[in-house]
Amino acid sequence: MYNFQNEDIRLFDQIRLGNELAFNTIFDKYYSDLCEFSLMIVGNHQTAEEIVADVFANIWINRGKHTVETTLKGYLLRSTKNLTISYMRKNKIQILSLDEIEHHQPVSELTSDKAIIKAESKITAESILMNIPAKSRLVFKMHRFENLKYKEIANILEISIKSVEKHMGKSLKILRGLESKIVTISKN
Repeated sequence: MYNFQNEDIRLFDQIRLGNELAFNTIFDKYYSDLCEFSLMIVGNHQTAEEIVADVFANIWINRGKHTVETTLKGYLLRSTKNLTISYMRKNKIQILSLDEIEHHQPVSELTSDKAIIKAESKITAESILMNIPAKSRLVFKMHRFENLKYKEIANILEISIKSVEKHMGKSLKILRGLESKIVTISKN
C-alpha cells in the first residue's frame, strides 16, 4: 500500500532543498482544501485565497527553516489557521461562526449530469451539516472529510483531544437524530 504521508514528507524535504517542482506539486495538491478551510474562518473567497497564497509564499521564502512535526496536511492547516486569524486580528475583523458564513460559490456552467448530481449532493450535505453547531461541525468536517486524526485536529484548533471527542460525539448524536427523523418521515 502506498503511503501518501511519506510522499508528502519527501516532497517537503525537496522543497527545503529548493525544488520548485516539489513545491508546485504540494501547492496543487493542497491549495483548494486550504482555501476552503480559510474560507470557513474568514468568510470571503478572495481573502481566503490571498491568505493561502501567503502561506505558500512563506513556505517557499523560508523553506530551509520549516520543519513538519505531524503530517504535512496538518502543518499546512495549522499555518493557514494561524495566518487567517492573524489577518483578521490585524484588520480588526470579527471571526465568523460557520453559521454566519454565506456560501459564495461562483456560478459555473454545469455541463454534465455528474456535475449537477455532485452539486446537489454537496448542497444536501451542507444543509444537513448546518444542523450541527459551528465548532462541532468544523471538527466533524476535519475528521470525516479531511481524514484528520483527533490528535491532529486538537493541534490545529489548539483544543484538547477530549474536546475533539466531545464535538464529534455531539455531531454524531445530532446526525443520528436527523437520520431517525428522515426514516420516520419516509415511512409515512
